[in-house]
Amino acid sequence: MASPGVFVSWYTAPKDTSKSDLAREIFNETLTAFKTELSKDKTKQKWILDSRCCSLLDVLAFVAEARVQYEARKGDSNIRENLCELTEKIHHYGAIMDVMVQHHPEYTSLAWGAMKVLFVGVVNQQNLLSRLSTGLCQIADHLPRAELILDLYPTERVKHAIVAMYAHILRFLLRALRWYQESKLSHMVHAITRPAELRYDDLLEKISFLSRNITEWALVISHAEQRDLHGKVQQHLSAQNAMQLSIGQLTTLVLQIKESLVTESVLSASARIEVRQTLSEIQLSQFLAFLSANILLDATKAFQGAVFLRNRRRGKGPNTGRAFWLNAKIQFWNRCQSSSLVIIKGTHKQRFHVKDFCVDSVSILRKTQIPVIWALKAMDVQNSVAAENKVSTIVLLKHLITQAIQINSALHTDAALAPRLKAWLGASTEAEWLGILASALQGIPIVYIVIDIELLDHSLAELTESFLLPAAFLQVFSQMAQRGIKTVIKVALVSYGSPVFKQPMSNECQKLVVPVVGAGSSKKSARMPLRGGRFSNRGRGGARESLS
Repeated sequence: MASPGVFVSWYTAPKDTSKSDLAREIFNETLTAFKTELSKDKTKQKWILDSRCCSLLDVLAFVAEARVQYEARKGDSNIRENLCELTEKIHHYGAIMDVMVQHHPEYTSLAWGAMKVLFVGVVNQQNLLSRLSTGLCQIADHLPRAELILDLYPTERVKHAIVAMYAHILRFLLRALRWYQESKLSHMVHAITRPAELRYDDLLEKISFLSRNITEWALVISHAEQRDLHGKVQQHLSAQNAMQLSIGQLTTLVLQIKESLVTESVLSASARIEVRQTLSEIQLSQFLAFLSANILLDATKAFQGAVFLRNRRRGKGPNTGRAFWLNAKIQFWNRCQSSSLVIIKGTHKQRFHVKDFCVDSVSILRKTQIPVIWALKAMDVQNSVAAENKVSTIVLLKHLITQAIQINSALHTDAALAPRLKAWLGASTEAEWLGILASALQGIPIVYIVIDIELLDHSLAELTESFLLPAAFLQVFSQMAQRGIKTVIKVALVSYGSPVFKQPMSNECQKLVVPVVGAGSSKKSARMPLRGGRFSNRGRGGARESLS
């Protein structure tokens, strides 16, 4: 098989030429061939120079214009049409008249011969008109086909064939143009002396032959192009097969490497896992010790102290008050499938009623093993050290972060604790510490946070201007939802006279406030805020039973 590209010279031009330049070159060569080979008539050559035609289409336009002028001169005459029809019929039956004339040839042959010459001239005139119209239509078909072939295959062979055809077409058009411009007398004479069969038929046949020759050349050239294309396809197929073979070898090599890695991983997995667990335990204890180094709050002691004070108050007598936990806002907060916030706002007179609610809620959540973290105020002044070290919002958040890391087993690895430690060391504002808290809670399906706002010292200003804890929690919920984090956080902010909630809040936060009023006609006990003493597990493992 021949190599690809061996036939490229048969269907590509030797040099790059524009379409307009190529058409101008073809027409110039056509004029040269016409002058040297087909016509020595000086008038025709002079007319070509004077008309300034740039293509055969320009010459064809001159012929069409001359034809229109001829039709206008001829006009529409019924008498002429009827005479032409009669002449054609008599000429058709001329053979019969020839037989009849032989009866007395000495009297009729001369007259019949003269009439027959007249009839032949009329018939030739009609045939000539028909032949000119047919020739112009054929030329109108040949020119676009030749132009397309020249655009596809602008080779020298195709150009020579087109020049030869164009020269004969030019010869026909000039003859037709001269005939349309002749006078009636010239038409009558030339109808007898230049019949269409002798003057135009051979020319039209030659044009048709050259057009077929161009088409056959295009077909042969297309075969050469297809052969080259077939060779290129075979080349690409061979290259593709070689590439597939290489890919197969690479795949085998990768599988061998993978098997080696798997074998090595199996052999050393136990050792690596043991080292990783040891590192995680050590790092977790060090991390928690580092976090709680500067935090004097102890969640366990605070909860124990709050339980002790609650039991002592109940020992003195029942603490009655309105069952504010039946409020629709608290019920919706508990049942909601997404992170939510509730703000319980009471008075200083109702502080024990609200504190007992917090203690009972944390106790029930711990008994049912539902994750919960808290910041409770067991006494007005827990001890002298706590009194001297006032609690700020950042200290409160650090206290909650420490509890979150303790209950979130997903963070008990070095890989999980490393970025949290980096964030811990770089955090400085309340918003940054709140972001660390949200990060520490990721991975827990549902978690409750109970915060006694009275734990905060009112004399310590926030580092971030206009920072409000309720609005900050709502913003964290929104950011977690946008990032697709599935952890559900239930936050309860409790206050009973703190000036923190006396600051102006947004309408969204004000809608979450549940007021706690004094005892009225209601006889429900505040000692057991949760019916049945438990939260039911429904949904994604979280507490879904309403507060009752």
